[in-house]
Amino acid sequence: MVEGRSRVAVAFSGGLDSSIIASCAKKRTGVVACSAFAEGALDSRTASRGAAVLGIELTATKLTREAVASELKEMVLPFQTSLMDRSLWCLYSIVSKSAAGGGAEVIMLGQLADELFGGYAKYQAALTDAGEEAAAAVMNRDVREYQTRGMARDVNACSRWLEPRFPFAEKEVVDLGRSIPVSFKIREGIRKAVLREAAVVLGVPGELVDAPKKAAQYSSGILRIVR
Repeated sequence: MVEGRSRVAVAFSGGLDSSIIASCAKKRTGVVACSAFAEGALDSRTASRGAAVLGIELTATKLTREAVASELKEMVLPFQTSLMDRSLWCLYSIVSKSAAGGGAEVIMLGQLADELFGGYAKYQAALTDAGEEAAAAVMNRDVREYQTRGMARDVNACSRWLEPRFPFAEKEVVDLGRSIPVSFKIREGIRKAVLREAAVVLGVPGELVDAPKKAAQYSSGILRIVR
């Protein structure tokens, strides 16, 4: 996915998913972590700390009402957009623009890690309330919805500036993720347990392996600005 590239970007929050991608990519090529966040947002702290721990360059863009309003004027999608769609489109467009400006040839994003490996609290609730089969059904539905809608949004946002790639959306990863029982993914109150164990094997530092989950639209502060 990065072979032959001299410099790649990772849409980076300092969380588990983007840390895995950045950690793996830096073994093969030059990596720049790219973030965008509002003043005081969670990512303003976690992204800089995560990049420092991984020993990679960080390019950060401050999200402002004016910049977001300007960016959203360029959004054209083939479906009616929700508040979340507008927020994420804007976030990934801004991050990709920054990555391209810094000389990156591609940008990698961590989409589908949560849907495949049990990152959201709703999966844990479904597992507790209705059992493993019900939780798996919710996760599989979310995977399909992302593949048919969310990916179109994210590709549209990023490809205005450079080529996007989605390591967790590769067929082999999707097939593997869907084959693992939910009870392996969510264990003893820990979500994405299997992915966290894989991160340790891949050499991701412990403090990033244990990073709590918070969705990008919240941790970056973009949803509040778009709203």
